[in-house]
Amino acid sequence: MTFKIFLNYTLSFIMWLVIGRAILSLFTKDMKNPIYSLFVKVTEPLYKVGRKIFPKGTTIFIVITIVILRILVVKYL
Repeated sequence: MTFKIFLNYTLSFIMWLVIGRAILSLFTKDMKNPIYSLFVKVTEPLYKVGRKIFPKGTTIFIVITIVILRILVVKYL
């Protein structure tokens, strides 16, 4: 497996985690829910970085950034 493929799959996995958190947040924001709690724990470091880059941004900005990174990885690496 090359670095390009590994990076593409990693970015894809992260993108789906963020999308999953966004979808789950529509139904519940209860941290006692183990599934939602897991999504929050895994994606919170990414959200912290995203909040520094986009202070008033939402999940859509983070997803768009990840998609752009994936396109750049596939095209230029």
